[in-house]
Amino acid sequence: MVSRIKEILESKSIDDYKIIEEKINSEEAFFVKKDIDMTRSKEVHHYKVTVYKDFEENEVKYRGSSTFNVDPTMNDKEINEIIEDGIFAAGFVKNAYYDIPKMETAEIKNVESKFSEGTLADWMPKLVEALYKSDNEKNGEINSAEMFLNKKYKRIITSYGVDLSYESYEGMIEFITSWKETDEEIELYKMLTFSDYDPEAISKAASEMLFLAKERAKAKNTVNSGKYKLILSGSPVKEVLSYYLDKSNANNIYNKISTFKMEDSIQGDNIKGDSINLILDPSVKNSIYSSPIDDDGVVLSKTQILENGKLKNYHGDLRHSYYLKNKPTGVIKNFVVETGSKSMEEMKKEPYLELVAFSDFQMDSTTGDFGGEIRLGWYFDGEKTIPVTGGSLNINIQDVQNNIFLSKEMQSENGFIGPKAIEMKNITIAGK
Repeated sequence: MVSRIKEILESKSIDDYKIIEEKINSEEAFFVKKDIDMTRSKEVHHYKVTVYKDFEENEVKYRGSSTFNVDPTMNDKEINEIIEDGIFAAGFVKNAYYDIPKMETAEIKNVESKFSEGTLADWMPKLVEALYKSDNEKNGEINSAEMFLNKKYKRIITSYGVDLSYESYEGMIEFITSWKETDEEIELYKMLTFSDYDPEAISKAASEMLFLAKERAKAKNTVNSGKYKLILSGSPVKEVLSYYLDKSNANNIYNKISTFKMEDSIQGDNIKGDSINLILDPSVKNSIYSSPIDDDGVVLSKTQILENGKLKNYHGDLRHSYYLKNKPTGVIKNFVVETGSKSMEEMKKEPYLELVAFSDFQMDSTTGDFGGEIRLGWYFDGEKTIPVTGGSLNINIQDVQNNIFLSKEMQSENGFIGPKAIEMKNITIAGK
């Protein structure tokens, strides 16, 4: 099929093309409590084609592009028609011209995974066992779960010299934990992703969610409005630190969504807390975002973005890197933030408010605003610790980033490795 698509593309008046072939084999299982409700197997094979067309208007050069899907069942006439439509559409896309450098075919490897040993179906019972290992509480349980395991083959072929392929695995477990202390039942949702078999990590995630559901069920108090020493822990930490990832992206720099400049002290010139060190790493273990190449065929490698709070590199795709005259890093989706100077025990030596779960925690990387409605936290008044719920958090990272502390403890989740907690002082909470 690839050779048929190439033959038709090369007969057309276009400047470049790209073909992405992807095969996905998957196993799926759906549970109500511990009982299987349904299982399903799927196999998907598709081709995504991009055509590039250069043209001029009023002596200004543009590079238009159009991306479309070619179905494996199409005959040559149908393929020809959809390519012609794509070429026509590309002529209306007025992207500023960018050059795609000729690339040499490199040697790349598959993403390492234990799932490559045996069939996907062999691994599903092991994932089930790991998930439900901690499900033995009297008042709480995993009341539903959906489990997906995919084997992915991707091949990228381009007119500018790329013909590379690799295999990877993608696992995802979505589950809901519930807890009932009185008449009210509390539910918490978790999505866990992985690319390798790590039963301890799955069991730990389930155990932590059962604990959080229990604490949420016990939380009857709403925190008082006021200023607090705030500790953010768990998943919200990744969302906050993703601000620096978005702000250093070549796309956002070029489109003036970000004003970051090379060698800028992003946290300001007077950092009182921990400075941020951020690296993009395309080969983070057990991440579904790990990949040896991006969709343009750029071979990926570790890239330092922030070093001691200073911007060292922009990152991004071929097009926007060309506009900035920046060496393209390619699109790398894993990021690693160096841990900090304070242990969580040190953070908790004086009164604090720790927040771990929100109804909808968001980071707006354009403005720097982040926060959400509080679902679960703990308030320590110097003597006792009580679980709290309700109220809301709304902060702008630019107001606090020169005086934040990162924990020594580390977490790894969904393409992120970094501190488990962030400490910030004099943070206003809207409560009762």
